[in-house]
Amino acid sequence: MASINVGSGVAVFADEKRTERLLEAYKEVCTSYHAIDDFRTKLLGILPVASLAGILVVGKDTPLVEGTLQPLIGFGGFFGAAFTLGLFLFEIRGILRCHHLIQRGKKLEDLLAVEGQFHVCSGEHKGGGPERFFNAKVAACAVYSLVFAAWLFLAIRFSFGWHPIGCGLTATVVGGLLAVGVHKVVNERIAA
Repeated sequence: MASINVGSGVAVFADEKRTERLLEAYKEVCTSYHAIDDFRTKLLGILPVASLAGILVVGKDTPLVEGTLQPLIGFGGFFGAAFTLGLFLFEIRGILRCHHLIQRGKKLEDLLAVEGQFHVCSGEHKGGGPERFFNAKVAACAVYSLVFAAWLFLAIRFSFGWHPIGCGLTATVVGGLLAVGVHKVVNERIAA
């Protein structure tokens, strides 16, 4: 932005316009960040409840015997597990988008000389306190992996007829590995 040296009025006007544009950009970043965060929070709350209801309805009064329902329930379990993985990928996309909005918002806060919400988010990521263990990434990895494991249990149980303990252990191990792996990949790079 160039200012002509004809007096202090032009420089003040240019600074006011710049501040106005920065505030408008900051408002848009805040709106986008909160919209994505709100959607992620709602999905994170609804997914386990809806999945549990679906699993209970499917498993209700369904004995593990050879029949026409058993393969269908097994397929439903695999579909539920795959669908949960798809939603988990969408959640990771949301985490990445929020991370980029946090970075952009922090830069705007620096230009506006304020310490707002995006400085707090960045500070939590860099700090060594309990925030590192109690954040949206940990919650997402835990919830999506648990829901995935529940669907996988149902799939293994009704597709292969394994004993419930074997199904539970297998689903828990696979779900746990998914949670730890995704958290490790995402945690070191993302401040959302």
